[in-house]
Amino acid sequence: MKNVKIFYLGVIGICLVFLNGCAAVGFIPEAVMMGASAVSAIEDASINAAVSPGITKEQLSQIKRVAFVFSEDKPTAGVPFAPGGLTDVMADNLTIEMMKLGFECIERQRLRKVLEEQGLQMSGAVDTDNAIKAGRIIGVQAIITGSVQASHKVSTGYMGIGGTKMTSLIQSTTFKIIGVEKADTLMVVAINYKHGQKPNVAAESMAKIIKAKLDDPFGKETKK
Repeated sequence: MKNVKIFYLGVIGICLVFLNGCAAVGFIPEAVMMGASAVSAIEDASINAAVSPGITKEQLSQIKRVAFVFSEDKPTAGVPFAPGGLTDVMADNLTIEMMKLGFECIERQRLRKVLEEQGLQMSGAVDTDNAIKAGRIIGVQAIITGSVQASHKVSTGYMGIGGTKMTSLIQSTTFKIIGVEKADTLMVVAINYKHGQKPNVAAESMAKIIKAKLDDPFGKETKK
């Protein structure tokens, strides 16, 4: 009887480890839940937007061809994190989500290629100026610069099994939408999440917020 109890306790322990390691897997595909997650993220966010004087709703609503330029990550003190990793992920995810909403997004690789051909670089404080120059050559209407602040949660598997895992959660971001023709700032959008959001969920909610503000920059509510 004692051996039987030990056997069942072992089975229960294995099941707990399995469930803990597969917490992200559910019966409903993540792709189906993503829309609801993004809406929830928007509801959980504080959104502030400012439009530059003289810029009209019609000007902003005509923007359909853009390129994203993110500044380098700022690692959290005491947490090992490779700069460029999270911002690259966010830029790629935002490009995908904006394309789903009908925007034409120029890939960062293409932007960098044009810069290299012009003898320019994408590093440091000159990123925006050079990106605008490249944007003119490619024919984008606006460059969207962004900076991301993230928190990093470190967790371990059940009873130490499964190793250590670090999860990045997006806490806030600021976007500056710059017109390529005159190199002027058209609008600034700041998003602060009350609770950290996973990068893919944050990207979808950010895309919806950017589109809503371009469509109706002076509206009080963000379309969900």
